[in-house]
Amino acid sequence: MKRTGICTILYKLSPMLIILGLCMISGQAHGRDKIRVHLDGAFLTRFVWRGEMWTDDPVSWYTATFRYRGFRSYNFFNIDLTDINNDRYECNEFDFILDYTFFFKHFTLAPGVLHFSSPTDFFEPTTKITLQIKTDVPFHPGLRIRVDPEKSRGSYYILDISQRISAGFFIKDFDFYGSLGASQPRYYRKYLGTKTTLTDLLLGISVPWVLGKGFILEPLVEFTSLLDRSVRKVQEEKHYRKDAFTYAVRLSRNFEF
Repeated sequence: MKRTGICTILYKLSPMLIILGLCMISGQAHGRDKIRVHLDGAFLTRFVWRGEMWTDDPVSWYTATFRYRGFRSYNFFNIDLTDINNDRYECNEFDFILDYTFFFKHFTLAPGVLHFSSPTDFFEPTTKITLQIKTDVPFHPGLRIRVDPEKSRGSYYILDISQRISAGFFIKDFDFYGSLGASQPRYYRKYLGTKTTLTDLLLGISVPWVLGKGFILEPLVEFTSLLDRSVRKVQEEKHYRKDAFTYAVRLSRNFEF
């Protein structure tokens, strides 16, 4: 398996670095507009992707999100903590999203692009067209669309909800969230039939704890399930979990410049 040096990693990071540099230059000319940065890291008991078990062993995730005006640069890194994929302690996935948010009275639209890549050649890179719709009504129902014109030439749709609930007592608040995924056959591997179908379900609860100096610690638990019978059959043949609970803890912090 091909290994990746620091130069290749920097190359993968170059889109984000370019955007950040442009934001900083533009920010000097617009003193009232600030660059907002969100950094977080998480340790998870397993890696589940759209309900499908990629590894049933611990992983660590890191994200860096930069916002300036309507622009967003989202960067995701996955570090394997075991040698199951022959890349222990290496970044085997890097995702980069660049989009722009249009604000309306009760909802937002954010078209953009998403690029998946693997520094360790864990999978083939691909670029997708994205659209994210968010609303400000209770439970904030939204829709995320991923269109892959390069590889599968199919689409993936994610209906999601999220809501912060006041609990009182020892736990002040907790966040409930969930998503329901639907895929066109060519998008979700090669397991599906000829029609768009519901493929996966995710339900999660996290409890944010505000620490000192702006840090937030969030224990969380997620339940994921494959819904399509043909996909579940393939997972069963490979002896992979079709339904799973994932436990994790996340540490995050926000900055402004």
